[in-house]
Amino acid sequence: MKKTKILRKRFAALVPMGVAVALAMTACGSGGGGASSSGGEQKTITIATSNDAPFSFTDQATGELKGIDGEMINAIAEAKGWKIKVFTSEYATLIAALNAKKADAIVDAMYITDDRKKQINFTDPWYTEGEAMVVPADSTLASRDDVKGKILGAQTGTVFKDLVDSLGGSQVKLFDSQAALLAAVENKQVDAVFTDSAVIGYSLVQKPNPKLKLVSPYEPYYPGIIGAGVRKEDSQLLQDLNSGLADLKKTPKYLEILKKYGLGEANVAK
Repeated sequence: MKKTKILRKRFAALVPMGVAVALAMTACGSGGGGASSSGGEQKTITIATSNDAPFSFTDQATGELKGIDGEMINAIAEAKGWKIKVFTSEYATLIAALNAKKADAIVDAMYITDDRKKQINFTDPWYTEGEAMVVPADSTLASRDDVKGKILGAQTGTVFKDLVDSLGGSQVKLFDSQAALLAAVENKQVDAVFTDSAVIGYSLVQKPNPKLKLVSPYEPYYPGIIGAGVRKEDSQLLQDLNSGLADLKKTPKYLEILKKYGLGEANVAK
């Protein structure tokens, strides 16, 4: 996972106006996206994603849409009788691509923020997600309050570097990759590190490590509420996504999806 991927869920910059215009011109030239059905054919919904695990990505082996958001939209689509198509773009251009009608909805762990709500509408919350605190398996540290005077770590270029700087550690060590960050915990070069909870959760699901543990329960300093985004004028699609999400939340599958990717009951959206 590149460090920019960890940053982008919270603070992805808005694309320049020129990029948005270029995307709009491309959409006009190609016919754009848009939910479509005719003559009784199956309705097709095009979702926009940056193809980023564990949120919304295409499995290279099967070609299937996977991830937390990916499997949730699949479940909603199955219940609604929709067909899902995928439009892939850089994360910072997803809103511009949506408004240029290259896709019908953004389904990629996008945090619901006031600035984004000025440009698009969001569904009801899909789930919540923030940072995680990772410590050696035998550590007694149980919260951020316990780390004063300890050696702390974070990944270079992420918001978590700012967090550890504020916690009063005796030393802050920075690492260029998620793998190096976790290795530092495993080797006890650091007492605690802070990183994206979904990323670390998925990493440990894929490759369990008995030398590490996630502090739990843990209240994130950077909590985020995730939703899918649609264009301002697409009120019917917004309503359909919300009703599909409400139905999904009533089933065991909703929590199963969260747990499959390393999240859990603490991430359930109320």
